[in-house]
Amino acid sequence: MFSTLILWSLFVISASGSKCDGANCNVNSRIVQGQISEQNVRPYQIALYSRVGTTGELGFCGGSLLSQEWLVTAAHCCFHNGDQVDHVQAILGAHSLYDRYENGRRVLNVAEVVVHPAYDASTFANDIALLRLANVVQITDTVQPVQLPYRSIATHNFAGFAATVSGWGIAADGAPYVSPLLRQKQMTVITDPLCNRSLFNQLTEHVICGSHESGGTCKGDNGGPMTIVQNEIDILVGVASFVSANGCNTNMPSVFTRVQRYLDWISEVTGVPILD
Repeated sequence: MFSTLILWSLFVISASGSKCDGANCNVNSRIVQGQISEQNVRPYQIALYSRVGTTGELGFCGGSLLSQEWLVTAAHCCFHNGDQVDHVQAILGAHSLYDRYENGRRVLNVAEVVVHPAYDASTFANDIALLRLANVVQITDTVQPVQLPYRSIATHNFAGFAATVSGWGIAADGAPYVSPLLRQKQMTVITDPLCNRSLFNQLTEHVICGSHESGGTCKGDNGGPMTIVQNEIDILVGVASFVSANGCNTNMPSVFTRVQRYLDWISEVTGVPILD
């Protein structure tokens, strides 16, 4: 079965039953052996707290800002035990997850959750969702949208490219808490056939994989960005989806939803233009 081989990387409550409670956020999804990011070097990175109803257990995911009103995350981050979350809070401009008085930090509610219509929770196919903020956010030095892939590179597979992944997820399997500081790690994009073979030929279409000998994304990094650099601009090429069931500390690839395959849908829902 697919589910015995792959582990969500992760909507924390629906997969683990663990709870988030302020600084004691006991989630199952940190960049393994990653480095602490420089302050505001990834101003599009978002932290998401979500729940079903007002009293449901709290889940944690990452995301990326696309515009002053919209952000993107993984579709599986939007469900808890099969129910779609309806209370989501986004933290923007943060480096220290728990410093509520951090300069440049914004906290906004999410007004609308749009899950890709073809998302399949059993296979992680089309694991992407768009979230509309309740208020338009001001663009500052600490809060900026990420660049979507250009039309001119929409058919590239990016194999061999250096890619950066980031998040507040746990640093190793078994770690009880998310990272208090944003961490990042450089991975190498590998070919789809190589990634598929590494994961027992069970990958769905429209994914992009990153590899590093000491591991990659882990629980809590799910929904966060994978970016490459072109002309000194960060380009969002992946949304963190899942890792191997063997754990986060292995040399198995980390799997991301391939953003370039969803450009038309993203633009249709959000109004964000796709540049040539």
